[in-house]
Amino acid sequence: MRYSKSQIDRAGKVLANYLQAVADDKDEMNAEVMRSTQIVEWWRSDHATPLSRVAASLRYYAAKEGKPVVAQRLKKRPTLAGKLLREPKMKLSRMGDIGGVRAVLPSQDAAYRVASRLRKNWTITKFRDYVAEPKSDGYRALHLINRHRGRLIEIQLRTPHQDRWANFVEVLSRTVAPGLKFGGGPDLLKEYFLLTGEIYAADDQKLPIALDLLARMKELDDQVGTLLRDAANEP
Repeated sequence: MRYSKSQIDRAGKVLANYLQAVADDKDEMNAEVMRSTQIVEWWRSDHATPLSRVAASLRYYAAKEGKPVVAQRLKKRPTLAGKLLREPKMKLSRMGDIGGVRAVLPSQDAAYRVASRLRKNWTITKFRDYVAEPKSDGYRALHLINRHRGRLIEIQLRTPHQDRWANFVEVLSRTVAPGLKFGGGPDLLKEYFLLTGEIYAADDQKLPIALDLLARMKELDDQVGTLLRDAANEP
């Protein structure tokens, strides 16, 4: 069975509201929630084949740059719902990163070359250069949205530095600093990742790193190390 975009969008809102109610201890599973869960899961699963094909094609284009690491993933239902809650104007049928592919390339120049090939040969509906214009938290990468067989698939092109940065934020968001990935968490960690992003960017572009920046990072390294050790020792 297939569903219309309006049914998909409605199901996404219902599921998001239900999961928020669960978080508030006000959940009430009912027939509408069960039906919406079924629709959301169908829509999510319908991205699996386009995702696999885009990943295979990306491996071809990225292979010209040595031996890049390419991985793919489908967002899980709670993650989809969380994004809908954070972005109330977002419609599930238009969400561009239900399916995502990531390539870690050996250099920033290599990432730009791959992005250029994709924009020339694929149906790219959106391109965001978070290297030229980093996110406020220090995140950097190249993001492209590809329309493949009617489904939107996100492609992220990262350097090893950028991938290391993003993975560390992801881990801490799941453990000691919930919300860090979305702008929350301790100010200490936010400054640490902002400056780490700057240092990594300078290294990727073979630029000198200011001595005062390195000195501040040494201070932050010590403080963040203490914070993480304390968090690990909490009962």
